[in-house]
Amino acid sequence: MTEDIDLIHSPLTQTYSADGHSLRVLIYRLPDTQWSLEVVDEQGTSTVWDDLFETDNQALKEALMAIETEGIGHFITNDHHEAKAAEPALLKALTQAKFQPTNQEVQEMMTPLSDAELEELNQFLLNGVDNDEAMTLDILDGYLHAIAIGPQTIMPSQWLPKVWGEDSAMMPPMDNMDQLNHIMGLVMRHYNSIISGFEQKPPFVVPYWDICKYETGVFEDTEGWAYGFTEGVALNRAAWKPLFDSLQGQQWYRPIGLLGEDEFSADQDDLTQTPELRQELAHQIEDSLVNIHAFWLPLRKAIQERETSQRLRAKVGRNESCPCGSGKKFKKCCGSAVELH
Repeated sequence: MTEDIDLIHSPLTQTYSADGHSLRVLIYRLPDTQWSLEVVDEQGTSTVWDDLFETDNQALKEALMAIETEGIGHFITNDHHEAKAAEPALLKALTQAKFQPTNQEVQEMMTPLSDAELEELNQFLLNGVDNDEAMTLDILDGYLHAIAIGPQTIMPSQWLPKVWGEDSAMMPPMDNMDQLNHIMGLVMRHYNSIISGFEQKPPFVVPYWDICKYETGVFEDTEGWAYGFTEGVALNRAAWKPLFDSLQGQQWYRPIGLLGEDEFSADQDDLTQTPELRQELAHQIEDSLVNIHAFWLPLRKAIQERETSQRLRAKVGRNESCPCGSGKKFKKCCGSAVELH
């Protein structure tokens, strides 16, 4: 059983307005971490700083300097464009309100890839990307698991380039737009299906990794998958610190770290020396994923609740009852700039 995680919001959280546009500057932290900085535009597109700040005042100065230096339009147009560019064709159509999706279309976006589709994506990663550093399917699966269950929502524009290899663009080179949409659809569907699996009760967790044949038998080979997971963590390792500071969290992450990190612990070589030992660690990973997901779930729900309250502010009078059902006035609940419940 995990304890609830309480977000601490700085009173310096504020709205920045200029040139007819507004940005929401959010400054918050967990009880034992430094301050995180996030800027949200009118479309709900979020820009999160990778670095943490010792004081909330430092975070605010950084936000204001970036906005004033680059211009408010940079945060609205550039980030929104990047987020849209990462979406497959169906998701673009949804956000542009070209049509209302049917239940079947929504279900298809969350449907796990078939064996044939997994193999197609695997072959593209192996042969269709001209970069030796491109991820293989097992590495991609571990990478997406870390992004799906971690402490923060990470935009595709932040995690996609690493899929195709170091110094890559957000999208791999393609012969035509149909092929691009198809491959991106496979990647996003696989990511969505991972999220959907964790939302089931009980969670449905099916990590993908290879099977290798050795002289002593056939064993699960999870080192690539675990490496991918550590790459997902590395996108914002500072945000994962509360898990690593927890004794339970250290235990849950241990099989992944032993298999995926280069210098995880002094006894790493002894514990991963043979296929049998590595497979024993592999069998601990599914339970670890369920527990890590549960550890971060309160934080992710709190952030989602905060975003919902922001959308409600423009529609609810401050002296009316809050729609969240708390029984408080809106201005004392979700309508408060610093209140998060």
